[in-house]
Amino acid sequence: MLKVREMTPEDIEEVFRINQENFTTDAWSRFAFEKEFENKFSKKFVLELNGKVVGYIVYWVVRGEATIMTFAIDKEHQNKGYGEFLLRESLKKIDAKRILLDVRKTNLRAINLYRKLGFRLVSERKSYYSDGENALFMELSR
Repeated sequence: MLKVREMTPEDIEEVFRINQENFTTDAWSRFAFEKEFENKFSKKFVLELNGKVVGYIVYWVVRGEATIMTFAIDKEHQNKGYGEFLLRESLKKIDAKRILLDVRKTNLRAINLYRKLGFRLVSERKSYYSDGENALFMELSR
């Protein structure tokens, strides 16, 4: 059974593992995830499959605007609709009229998911990532 719930400090180890597995450059440190629990703007959710954490998403929500800071699904559970489920369900749990994100220009799977959910391209950010890759800046208004 799939379930989206708020992230707890006990989830950090598994969330950190998923993050490291999915991001080579620009991955978050364990410390960065720990600091999110001190950030009043941070809204953090995990996706559980039969009680096991298989994905996570972190938003920063400020004055009705949310930014997706990091979002990933365990590699073993990708391409099964879990990312879409987590994104849809977590969006219901945040109070924001506008949702923003940056995504690698080459991450076509993620870009297609965001477009499917109504995100539109705003601009391209040159050399945004530490390896020099460009990012697409996208937004969803609701």
